[in-house]
Amino acid sequence: MPRKAVYGKPSHLYSSFSSFQSPVRQRKQAPTSFQVIEVAEELSRLTVQTKFTTTDDDECSPAREALCERIVNTERPVKLSRHRTTSSESVTSTGSVSPRERKTKNGKLKKSQTDKQQLNSVHNEPQLAASDMSTRSAPEEPEPAALPSPTKAAVPISIESVEADLAALEITKPRISNVFTQHAASLLSLSSQDLTSFSTWSDQLASHFAVTKIAEASFGEVYRLSLLKSHTALGKTDESVLKIIALKPPTAAKRKMSKAAKKRTEMMSDPEDVAAEVRLMQRMTCTPGFTNFREICVLQGRPGDAFAAAWSSWNDSQKAKDKEASVFPDPSKKASYSEDQLWAVIEMQDAGTDLENTKVANVWLAWDIFWGVVLALGKGEEAARFEHRDLHMGNICVSGLNNNAHFREADYVPARSSKKLDFTGIETTLIDYTISRAEMGVSEDEEDVAYLDLERDLSLFEGDAEVEYQYEIYRYMRSAMYLGEPLGDLWERWDEAEESGRTWKGYHPQTNLVWLHFVLHKLAEQIEWPSSGTHIQDSQAAQRAEELEAALLRVNQLLDPEEMPQTGLRSASDLVVLALNEGWLDKEDVQGRETAPTTKTTKRKAKTTRSKRTQ
Repeated sequence: MPRKAVYGKPSHLYSSFSSFQSPVRQRKQAPTSFQVIEVAEELSRLTVQTKFTTTDDDECSPAREALCERIVNTERPVKLSRHRTTSSESVTSTGSVSPRERKTKNGKLKKSQTDKQQLNSVHNEPQLAASDMSTRSAPEEPEPAALPSPTKAAVPISIESVEADLAALEITKPRISNVFTQHAASLLSLSSQDLTSFSTWSDQLASHFAVTKIAEASFGEVYRLSLLKSHTALGKTDESVLKIIALKPPTAAKRKMSKAAKKRTEMMSDPEDVAAEVRLMQRMTCTPGFTNFREICVLQGRPGDAFAAAWSSWNDSQKAKDKEASVFPDPSKKASYSEDQLWAVIEMQDAGTDLENTKVANVWLAWDIFWGVVLALGKGEEAARFEHRDLHMGNICVSGLNNNAHFREADYVPARSSKKLDFTGIETTLIDYTISRAEMGVSEDEEDVAYLDLERDLSLFEGDAEVEYQYEIYRYMRSAMYLGEPLGDLWERWDEAEESGRTWKGYHPQTNLVWLHFVLHKLAEQIEWPSSGTHIQDSQAAQRAEELEAALLRVNQLLDPEEMPQTGLRSASDLVVLALNEGWLDKEDVQGRETAPTTKTTKRKAKTTRSKRTQ
């Protein structure tokens, strides 16, 4: 039997959407049921577009060059901070300089390093290969006698022989492994880079980008890289968003920790869990409406100065807005993180501004955002049997607003009010798949599924709904997964849930509908409805706004957690089918248009209208 959740009474558990219904003139029609099966063939005939319309630099391809690789191409012959772990600047298990860089007690270089200098003086080969020669010498030898200079050598060294030796060393050089690289092996296998120093990597980025913290996720922080105006070698497409996740330390490296340190460790992630998220991002990156994944790298050490300053600035702005301060410790303090702390950094294309920081001022914008989310989920379901499982407003981004969101309803008139979608020209993107679920493909033995077992930490389902309705949605989602009913009493019906055989690994797309109910609820709280007294001058646009309003009301009723089991809807794909059947969307809206027309808006004010009439 599950741990019983303890929480306050939800103040708007079954919200009637007063902001929806009070100003709306409801149509007098009896509610009619529909059968999804009758129109399911409509969706099956539609093709799911599996590629973004992007620039060449952001084309959906796993071969896209990593951020730091793009930087180093502008700085050659300067070395990039991301060296291989076999180099002389490798991060060791203690986070200190590699023993191969150390000098002897009298300050002279060891024999192996002297040999390396001689080889480099004869032929200018990369330091990386030459440094591996030192691994052949026995450690801690007595100080050797001074070697003769190359000009006095009895046997001359030819360039050809040096090249041959270096080539042989390149093939047979050992790969340095320690407790940290072994612990992060699942992530390093997905990265084109080896373990790298955080501070060095940060300094490299700071010379090209301004670093700004923009958000906090459940287990990580989100930073934006904006190109410095003085830098011209890189372009706007090189700007990125970084999700930085602190990783739990390996068992072999754990030390005696204080209570505060143990609490910080509980907020960190297992490398395998982050690896599952990265694999899922790689899987979904070419599906429309999903974030464009770029690269994953693993860092070690304390955060660099640029990220510490960005953290401090964000924290100060939160306090100034009377919002919650960061739940993550101050990275500028040594007590916050150890010198051997491991980090996963996920690089993504900038998807715009999340809905928590976006004002949704009118029904046109609410319509485009809602159906953009529905279509993304529907295509994710068709492409990879995807469930987001954490689709709150901070995990939905919009781009291309161009200040349209700030227009008053009366001033906003679409150029084509008869169209069915894309009134505002915005693009909607789903982000943060920390607890999401998707199928990677089918292997010979079993289905390969990326997911997180949410039963491992039930605190996710114990939030107080009086504080935020989102906490109730997690419990709805759990009941929908186990029982097929968002309002099912899981505590009383746990035996039934166990007998069902359902787990978080399985595919239960009704969870997507639960989150769509939440998204529509949050959008409705912000909208100033046209029928509330703010009149649109253009009669055609005013009529169209009321039609959109009525359609959203109908969807709201269908997604009500109490009514959902009786509607026949079981997934976001089913909702797309219904939208096609009801005429709310066109097939082109679902499939995507090859050349979408440019959306323009006009401001029509009563003063201008009256002046024209008097002429």
